[in-house]
Amino acid sequence: MATDRSKVDFLSKSSLPLQILLFFNRVWVFCWFLVLLGIFIWKGTALPYPDTRLAPEILLLFAYLFVENVRLFLCSKGNKIESRLIVLLSTSLMIPSALANVYYIFFQIYVLRIDEIFNVISLIFLVLELAFSAYAILKFSTSG
Repeated sequence: MATDRSKVDFLSKSSLPLQILLFFNRVWVFCWFLVLLGIFIWKGTALPYPDTRLAPEILLLFAYLFVENVRLFLCSKGNKIESRLIVLLSTSLMIPSALANVYYIFFQIYVLRIDEIFNVISLIFLVLELAFSAYAILKFSTSG
């Protein structure tokens, strides 16, 4: 029996702009991590850091890298399979990422101009991904 093509929905509801943004954010997070790790190495050797503060700031850097990679993976997969729940879960992981960026902008011991620039760019990525994720969730919710 032949398939009636008029009843099959061939249109994908996945968001291409979100997927492109996720790709570039993956590259950005890797560069962000390497630059900030280098900055922390420099700060630890050149500036009088309190003994108990450098290690937690570097550990937060590694935790941020882990959370961001999980978040980007989940958002990408959720977008590809058009799952509202997975995209929503990845959106909830933006909260610790944004808090880490705010910490690195305002609350670390020594804040350099490059720290501010890199973390503001990361926050811009998060805001854009939040908007595109919300749009994708709405698009996945509509049937047809």
